[in-house]
Amino acid sequence: MKNVCNDRIIVLELKAEPASISFVQVCMPTSKYEDDQVDEMYTKTEEILEEDRKGETNTIKMGDWNGVAGDKSYRNTAGPHGPGRISQRGQTLIDVYEMNSLVITNTQFKKTKRRLYTWKAPEQSQHQCCILACSGRECIIDFALDRSEA
Repeated sequence: MKNVCNDRIIVLELKAEPASISFVQVCMPTSKYEDDQVDEMYTKTEEILEEDRKGETNTIKMGDWNGVAGDKSYRNTAGPHGPGRISQRGQTLIDVYEMNSLVITNTQFKKTKRRLYTWKAPEQSQHQCCILACSGRECIIDFALDRSEA
């Protein structure tokens, strides 16, 4: 079992049959950080994905990516059901996911507007910061956000 951890990434690999499952939880730097710090995070996550590809591992990446994937389909990576317009960091996310054959599941399933957003900014704008992705669309049959306040 693999268990990688730093202040922004945690990885847990579960040995399963017919393939292992690798969960990668990420909290990307916000827009207040320099692009080189964001690039460093993507490099680290790509290293984890490269290691996963050496074996029979299904990867599920999740977390706050601080990027907007948008509402336009992009090859097999992003679907047409994301909120808003794609951001620069959202494009970086899509590019990295495409290189690693990951699918952004948040954008694959049509949901009501209130089920798209994961965070409301102090000035009341809404964002979908939390992204769930996996190594193939067939690994997720549906996706829903529960924003209930416990």
